[in-house]
Amino acid sequence: MFGRKKQKPGSSSLKRVNNTPSIISQDVRLTGTLVSQGEVQLDGRIDGDIKAKHLVIGSTGIIEGMVEAQNVVVKGKVIGSINASEVNVKSGAHVHGDVFHDTLSIDAGAIIEGSLKQRFEKDAIELISEELKPVSEVKMLLEEDDSGLSFVNKQATDKN
Repeated sequence: MFGRKKQKPGSSSLKRVNNTPSIISQDVRLTGTLVSQGEVQLDGRIDGDIKAKHLVIGSTGIIEGMVEAQNVVVKGKVIGSINASEVNVKSGAHVHGDVFHDTLSIDAGAIIEGSLKQRFEKDAIELISEELKPVSEVKMLLEEDDSGLSFVNKQATDKN
């Protein structure tokens, strides 16, 4: 009626219709997962995970769970990991968990207990070969150039 389109049953996609931030006030405690396509201002407490485009955790805000966002500003407390493109930890904030980021800024007076890891870094892990080289091949390599060996290592190679 009045030109309003009907939504198909079962399609519950979240679409951002305005730029007003979602505000979780200081007297609100949420248990579960919070998902937002826009900005969230958290001054209350969330016991669970949160996924948002932009998240501001106020000085009274507490999250006990994982945080995933494009931008995160922490002024309150996070107990769990943060995974965001840009993370800004303000003075007086407490982060107890790992922080995965592209860019990170930490103000003086902020507390972070956990590891800081840049997301764009590639971990180059070299696998150790399962195949052991024969002793004769190792001896041959040592005999060719043993000038760099210490006295103890030279004695060890001479015994074999």
